[in-house]
Amino acid sequence: MNSGGVPYLNQAVAGTGNAEIVLETDHPGQPHQGKVFVAIHAHLHELPYYAGGLCAKLIREGYTGYLVRTTNDEKYGGHTIAQNILSNEQEHLKMAAAMGFKDVADLYYRAHRMNEISPTEIRGRLTLLLRMFKADTVISFHPWGYGEEDTDRQVTGRAVDDACVLAASESDFQEHLEAGFRPQSVTERYYFHTRSGQPFNRLVDIGSYVEAKIDAMVECRSQGGGALGSELRARLARQGKRLPLLGNDDRTANREYVRQFLLDDFRDYGRPHKFSYAERFYYVDRRPPAKTKVDEYVEKNAVGI
Repeated sequence: MNSGGVPYLNQAVAGTGNAEIVLETDHPGQPHQGKVFVAIHAHLHELPYYAGGLCAKLIREGYTGYLVRTTNDEKYGGHTIAQNILSNEQEHLKMAAAMGFKDVADLYYRAHRMNEISPTEIRGRLTLLLRMFKADTVISFHPWGYGEEDTDRQVTGRAVDDACVLAASESDFQEHLEAGFRPQSVTERYYFHTRSGQPFNRLVDIGSYVEAKIDAMVECRSQGGGALGSELRARLARQGKRLPLLGNDDRTANREYVRQFLLDDFRDYGRPHKFSYAERFYYVDRRPPAKTKVDEYVEKNAVGI
């Protein structure tokens, strides 16, 4: 049993309507040794916020993780465009290191302007990365997420969904194949749950990984609230006050601020299932069956000649 009281397996429970929600819990050992996931987001803070626990879990269970950011985040940080680009790039690398990713790729599209980009171009770049990294699993935005207002997220999610299909094709983007990047089947996808009303069919217990999630979130200071604790601590000090929650140094202040004020949704998601924290996803399984209908029919009906 894990800390949430659920066996080490994926357990289906009743969801809304006719849907079933699968509860994904810790798996002992490293059952995913040798597998690769690629996490793709638009802005610095999104991956750790929506899927930091899942990524830490998969890496601990044997996956190798790669992180891709599609924009340059030039609008976030409160400084000039150049300064914002630099601070977000540096924090992206620190966040990825805190999570344990093997490598990071930035596509540097201008933030809030991804709807100007040729869909063929971005699909091609993402397809190349999925083939180059040999991705088995992808984590990103739901391609048709209800209520998503950020156009960068919309464009990213749809391009990722297309790239997952094209990466397996033997006839798309021939230049990749000629350069030695072979077709790659992406067999599992986890799509973020970013807005109330969006569909989800999987709840991942992240109680064992919440510290890693917090470590990643506090590196997101140009956006995402990673420095709010130290800012509050400094403001209170100027007023001759202190908040015991925030401790005696900036790192403690930032981590405890995140824990106390920025993880409410994840506590709420887990509570009905006795998880301390959980993340929601729409999960798509494209793994081939062990036996096809043809295989089964042949086994039952083939005769000797």
